[in-house]
Amino acid sequence: MNTMKGSFYILFQSYKKQNIIFWSILFSIVLLSFFLDAFFGQYVSFAMTISIPVYIFYSMMATKLLNKTLPYFLKLGLSRQQYMLYVGLFFISWSLVGALIIACAHQIISYVSTLFNIKDIIIIHPILFFDITHSFFQTVVLDTVLLLFCLSSGLLLNVVFYRLGILGGYSLIGFLALIPILMVIFEWYSPLYKLLANSSILAILGSMFVFSIFLYLVISASMRKVSVNPV
Repeated sequence: MNTMKGSFYILFQSYKKQNIIFWSILFSIVLLSFFLDAFFGQYVSFAMTISIPVYIFYSMMATKLLNKTLPYFLKLGLSRQQYMLYVGLFFISWSLVGALIIACAHQIISYVSTLFNIKDIIIIHPILFFDITHSFFQTVVLDTVLLLFCLSSGLLLNVVFYRLGILGGYSLIGFLALIPILMVIFEWYSPLYKLLANSSILAILGSMFVFSIFLYLVISASMRKVSVNPV
């Protein structure tokens, strides 16, 4: 238990500064939007999103995890599998905290908008694709799963760069960039859209959660003999 607490503390401290800067900038933009609406609301409408910048931020932070923390943890005597276990638990906790912040931010924005009768600010969130009258709990669950997926995907990219170097990392990025192009060329987006439209939010969230866990297990298996120093 003490080892896990210490690991969480080290991982938290590794991203403490970046988290403070990111959330400060994000909420400053939200405050600026309210300020602009107070003066120019009769002329323009504002659309803001809290969740999408958080998804991008989490993905970017995960792409730097191994370089920042793996050598340090191995020097402390932890095995690679112990390291991946604690990182996985940290990812789940970090995703939940991020989801709670997003949901609370939405609640506060909605409350302030109602209090001051602001109708020109629109909040954009992925859950609106599934349910317009979503609850606080639904928002938290969706964001937790999406953030966990972003962290796992970012870590996958980090592992590829760490083990295969620049050539392997950019090859993976090129392959991922090729997927949407192929979807447009072969019109795969149409059946995909129909599948998502006909699926319940519970089924989609369950599938994404299982895929994120599976992806993390694959990453953990690839870390068994990884070198202390990146390629």
